[in-house]
Amino acid sequence: MRIVVIGSANMDMVMQTNRVPLIGETILGSGFFLSSGGKGANQAVACAKMGADTWFLSKVGDDVFGQSLMGSLEDFGVHKDFITVEPGINTGVAAITVCDGDNSIILDSGANGKVTPEFIRKRKEELLSASAIMLQLEIPMESVYEAIRLVKGKVPIFLNPAPAAPIDDEILQGIDYFIPNEIECKLYTNVEIDGIGDAFHALDKLRDKGIKYPLITLGERGIVYYNGTHNVYKEGNKVEAVDTTAAGDTFSGTLAAMITSGKSMDEAVDIAQMASSIAVTRLGAQNSIPMLSEVLK
Repeated sequence: MRIVVIGSANMDMVMQTNRVPLIGETILGSGFFLSSGGKGANQAVACAKMGADTWFLSKVGDDVFGQSLMGSLEDFGVHKDFITVEPGINTGVAAITVCDGDNSIILDSGANGKVTPEFIRKRKEELLSASAIMLQLEIPMESVYEAIRLVKGKVPIFLNPAPAAPIDDEILQGIDYFIPNEIECKLYTNVEIDGIGDAFHALDKLRDKGIKYPLITLGERGIVYYNGTHNVYKEGNKVEAVDTTAAGDTFSGTLAAMITSGKSMDEAVDIAQMASSIAVTRLGAQNSIPMLSEVLK
């Protein structure tokens, strides 16, 4: 069972602070480190750590960050044959500030912006032979659309719409698994989620758009999702968060791996929630994602 993840690869530059600085203000931080990241790469690593045969379709720059990201993905068991080094372009970077377990992020797309529709079309046969496709929105939107058009109705699609951007209803029609958080969800449903009733209403609106299995992550409050017969709410696991950088990516990648392996939606969500809960107790992105054996313990 092979999952092809199409998306971004970034080098995360992480700094911890006691508070977020005001405009024009300089404050002292602590614990700076570099960490392999990018929503696409993070989700690919999550899929691989959960035991899925995972291939990553992406681009990196011809710089030291690109070399490091390629090596890191290989170490985590992700196949890198579909990754291209783009000459004369920097690898994508993310400047991440971590404060009290939460984070704020500034992105420079770099080589991620060169993941073009033409680049994706060259892998059409590989995409159509996959067991599932996973996408996010850190590559050009026209490339996301192209990937969806190539495989929709033929290969299950997992779409995590982050960072949130408008998506044509025609594209959403027939998407298999759509995984926004509560903030991103408002863009697609115009529903302000204050309680579980609101969240269920948002699920219904997503299904009205033709999405087969919408899921909405609610942070520490848990998750709501449609399991094929009815809407379900599950509380979040109570943990002390250290860094939430890869929480959503861990959940999305784990969900894809579990569904592709034959788990039911309810089983897959349980495992994905647990994996995400473990990830937020650790600093960094890909290094924070647990192995399946850790989750099952």
